[in-house]
Amino acid sequence: MDLHSTLQEYALQLKNTPRRLLAVAQVVQKIMKTLYDAHFQNAEDHRPGRNPDCPDSDILAIGWLLEYIGADSEHAGYKRLKVELQTLFPCLPERSRFNRRRRNLSVASEVLRQALRTYLPKTDVFIVDSFPMPICDFKRAKASKSALKWADASGTLATYGHCATKGLGTFLGFRGHLITTDAGVPIDFAIASADIDDREVLRVLSQSGRYPIVLGDKGYVSHALHQELRDAENMCLLPTLRSNQKPQYPEAFRKLHGRIRRRIETTLNQLTQQFSVGRVRARTHWGVQTRMSNKFGACLLGVFLNQVLGRPLMKLKDLVLA
Repeated sequence: MDLHSTLQEYALQLKNTPRRLLAVAQVVQKIMKTLYDAHFQNAEDHRPGRNPDCPDSDILAIGWLLEYIGADSEHAGYKRLKVELQTLFPCLPERSRFNRRRRNLSVASEVLRQALRTYLPKTDVFIVDSFPMPICDFKRAKASKSALKWADASGTLATYGHCATKGLGTFLGFRGHLITTDAGVPIDFAIASADIDDREVLRVLSQSGRYPIVLGDKGYVSHALHQELRDAENMCLLPTLRSNQKPQYPEAFRKLHGRIRRRIETTLNQLTQQFSVGRVRARTHWGVQTRMSNKFGACLLGVFLNQVLGRPLMKLKDLVLA
């Protein structure tokens, strides 16, 4: 039996049964262990010292579940999982050690998230958009001593940005960039300083996968970028055109374009409410990247479970009847 069939078999254990937290967690534990063993075979045996009581796959499973249940407080959410899932995860470490191990497994989390992408429905149409990630209120920005105000190894740092559509105005923080399928399933993401143009980030995101047709809003209008992506990545970028641009899309295509592109706005609203992707709770860049990878990984895992169970792909809120 291949890996995909094995994962489907685990997911089908939730078919026609109450999807309580314990039952879903049991399936998630099996899926994460299978994926981790497939991509990091005997990884723990190659490290110095004895193997930890709590395996890496369980740390990843709890990290993704913690983001999935949408607990407002990480402390309260971890405490809840540790109590309610005691029988499944009897050796969970205390929270600070859990967070250290979760950060150390950030690369593994991203590998497993990318692996789940291959099991989702295929499409040639994608949507791109961005969303604000403020780290503090604007009035506290100058006095803030957050380490996020200084650049990490990648050059990313919290800067001033502006968001007119979310009621934020000017804010200090980052901007998340998201690519979804035409059904709204999040496929890839990036985190950049808030003052970096969306088109510059799309240049980088375009290299991480195959995206034949990409729809965007007016922020992605650029003839030079359109030509560059077409020549370098064989990508057709179709942004929403400004009213004074000529020529315009045909009326029928303009309506279809707007209807499809609005799907990412629904997804972003869902990710913001359930997974809190717009809230930065981590103190370091490493922590921010780890939390975001866990959030989008948990979202993709929910989509995979829905696909196997025959449910709408993005119906994530009631997948766990907690």
